[in-house]
Amino acid sequence: MMQFFRTLLGVKGEKVGRQVVDALVAMDPKSASVAQLRVMEADLDKAGKLLTNLRAEMQRERKEAVEARENYDRRLAAAEHLNSLLATAEGERKASLEASLAKLLAQLEELESEVAIEQREADEAEALVAEAEVAYREKASALTEAKSALAKAERDMQRASIQEERERERANRAAQVAGLRDDGGSKLNTAIDAMTRRANEARANAEAARMKAQALGDLSRKSSDDMGDADIQAALAAVGKGGGPALSVHERLARLKSPSQQAAPLAITDKWSK
Repeated sequence: MMQFFRTLLGVKGEKVGRQVVDALVAMDPKSASVAQLRVMEADLDKAGKLLTNLRAEMQRERKEAVEARENYDRRLAAAEHLNSLLATAEGERKASLEASLAKLLAQLEELESEVAIEQREADEAEALVAEAEVAYREKASALTEAKSALAKAERDMQRASIQEERERERANRAAQVAGLRDDGGSKLNTAIDAMTRRANEARANAEAARMKAQALGDLSRKSSDDMGDADIQAALAAVGKGGGPALSVHERLARLKSPSQQAAPLAITDKWSK
């Protein structure tokens, strides 16, 4: 069960790690690319050090294989030489040569497997170096391509940014044109409309002031003696300020002599006042 949970946490951890990396890359792709290049450079350096060590190991294995082969060939030649001496040797000399040749052949039999091992190790080291060289070239090529791709991506991003700004400006101009068309004209028409509205407002205010003045004037006339009536005004003018027709001096004298007649003008005045 614990192994299951450790495995589950490992899987979750990898998933969370990928999510964090994806988020960081989305936030700052350029820095992420630079970081990736640094990782690739470090990996290339590591591969270079490994290749150097493998080459040194290959050289050592080659040297050992060559030395083993040379030692074997030298002893093989010696064995052939002893064998040639046996052809003419007799007695104890022949027996001694045979014993020496037997020892030498035993060494050669042992060295034969050693030479094969050394050669195989040298071949394996050489194959490993060749594989490491291929891997190193691939990593170097990938790094070069990544740098080129990053430079190209930066140029594309710059061009895209410029194009985006141009398209945004174009969209803004189109929106402005569309807005002006919706307003029904140019800025001059907008100013004319504003002045027309102001003139209409001034006319409305003037008309309201005129109506107010007329209304107040009507009330003032209605409160006066003629009540704002033209006929009453004419009648008042006809009777004069005394309230009746203008009297001659004889009529005025007669009225003064007869007090009983004084009410008549008052009656006339009351009549007109009604």
